[in-house]
Amino acid sequence: MPPAAPRAGSRTPLLTLAIVALAIVVARLPFLLHGSRFFDSDEAVEGLMARHVLTGEFPLFLWGQRYKGVPEVYLTAAAFRVWPAGVITLKAVTLACAALYACVNFHLVARLFPRRVAWIATAFLIAGPPSLVLWTLSGSADIVMTLIAGASLLLGFSAWQRTGSRAGLMLAAASLGFGLWIQQYILYYVAALAAASIDWSPEGRAWLRARAWGADLPPSMRIAIRLVAAAGFVYVGLGLMAFAGLGFAVTPFGLPVTVADPQKMWWIAAGLLLIAAAGSIVARLVRTHTWPAWIAPVLAFLAGWAPSVAGRLLSDGPGAPRARMDLAGLVTALPEFTSVALPVLFGFRSPATEWLAVPASAAVIIVAAVAISYARRLSVFHVFATLTPCLFLISGAYIDPQSYRYLMPLHAALPVIYATGIDAALRGNRLAGTALLAALLSVFVWQQADWYRRLQPDRETDAIVDCLKGSSVRLARADYWLSYKLTFLTGERVIVAPTNGVDRYPPYTAAVRAEPSAPTIESATALCGDVRLKPDATAGAPSPQRPENR
Repeated sequence: MPPAAPRAGSRTPLLTLAIVALAIVVARLPFLLHGSRFFDSDEAVEGLMARHVLTGEFPLFLWGQRYKGVPEVYLTAAAFRVWPAGVITLKAVTLACAALYACVNFHLVARLFPRRVAWIATAFLIAGPPSLVLWTLSGSADIVMTLIAGASLLLGFSAWQRTGSRAGLMLAAASLGFGLWIQQYILYYVAALAAASIDWSPEGRAWLRARAWGADLPPSMRIAIRLVAAAGFVYVGLGLMAFAGLGFAVTPFGLPVTVADPQKMWWIAAGLLLIAAAGSIVARLVRTHTWPAWIAPVLAFLAGWAPSVAGRLLSDGPGAPRARMDLAGLVTALPEFTSVALPVLFGFRSPATEWLAVPASAAVIIVAAVAISYARRLSVFHVFATLTPCLFLISGAYIDPQSYRYLMPLHAALPVIYATGIDAALRGNRLAGTALLAALLSVFVWQQADWYRRLQPDRETDAIVDCLKGSSVRLARADYWLSYKLTFLTGERVIVAPTNGVDRYPPYTAAVRAEPSAPTIESATALCGDVRLKPDATAGAPSPQRPENR
């Protein structure tokens, strides 16, 4: 008997996902072909790491630190084995990951909303602002990897919540662990999911109070959990005092106690409350003998998180920096945040922060779509978009306008919010909804086109590379933002160590220090003769460091 022909219905999902992936790749292709025009030293570091994977080095974190996992480095290494190890190949790997995210996200949105919403959200993902274009093509793929992990987390949790799927819960757990390896951005998803999952009805609130009070637990366990939780809430209060500028320092019994860092207080509070919650859950699972059912999800989480644990045990370097900001600092930062960082995030400024040609008044179109969406009904995406800026600001993560990158995960929620707003408008009035869709897409396409027009060749770097290729220089020094970039672009034929910033790869620096005549590269123009190389008078001296830029 001949094999039965596959049903059309079984082919449709694969065809849909193929169309989604192809659409984002085609839309990003013009930017990819000009990728050298927005290529920096951080991306070059990841390209160098991928090259070193092919020689037997297997990093788990970005060079020079013990956070920011690098799964993309291994994908890039595989790509470098097949294609030239250059800027386009490096960025193409991130683009492939962005295409995967677009497919996972389409599947997620199509499960939670009408299919039309999934298509519209995908259109906004493709036609997103320049900042989204940049980070879906950046060789530093932590944003895209976080989006993949977050979408998988939501997809798995949704499947478990609706059907009790054990596989869904395991997917969510593994995605959470994987996300914690990549970046702390995944905590945005956890906070949104926790807030969106709370039943705010009177019955739901009563159930939550009963669980929080622990009346059903043994007295000894109940008292211990309450004490830990109480300590957590005390630290929340101390953090609020420090944030308001009411911190203090005392030395009871000769022991110094300082309450001046709100973020530190809140991290301690979060740890204590997490311990209390985990203790409460474990106690109930043991009491009801249901703990075996949770072994598989716990193992899945540990599997996703394992690279982070192994990396912290095996590698040197600083951990994730902890920012510090109080109310006065927040008030000082807000004008720059709202006038520079937010316009970059929404595409009215380019990633380099200059204003684009799109008038600021076009923001009214964005506000209209968002307002209609929030008036329709709230989902986890709406909670995500509300909580994330709050968590970002109180965490002290804002340093300068380029800190907008820590808000880039918002683009996991914004396309869906736009799409649900437009879907609601289409249901109310097809003509008005169509006009809103066309207007909003036009704004983002206009932003992309203007940014693309402004992208200029990096003639200075090109001139330096050409000069180095024709010279006998093999070791040199340069500013951080030039050093690793030159090392990558010359295929490590020339090793350039940083004179400032973070020393990502000490073997490079050691090699340069061992060569007293290694020149310092200052600058260049389009002509090779204008490249200036000068002997470094501080050869062998420790290179100055600046705060972590990642």
